[in-house]
Amino acid sequence: YPGGLEILAAGRPDVVVLQHAPARKEYDGFPGYPLHPLDKQIQAIELLSGKPVIAITINHEHLSEAEIPSICETIRQTTGRPACDVLRDGPGELVAALLPYLQR
Repeated sequence: YPGGLEILAAGRPDVVVLQHAPARKEYDGFPGYPLHPLDKQIQAIELLSGKPVIAITINHEHLSEAEIPSICETIRQTTGRPACDVLRDGPGELVAALLPYLQR
């Protein structure tokens, strides 16, 4: 998301949960600007914020119900982070990832 750096700088989070739209090819509202691969987005966020991306939430736009579980599993496997569609599956996996940071 163009403008995300300002959000990270102003918010000064302890950790980051990244929202990812797997079916999206370009930044929303910025035609001609292709999305970078998820691993590059994670690297950029961690480099710029100095904070870990601890989970990935899925924006399921343009995905079928059948695709969502396998996409989440692929993201878990490739990033080593929890991945879920909170609107579809609830916040359980995300809350579990956040709890260790809330108990500090």
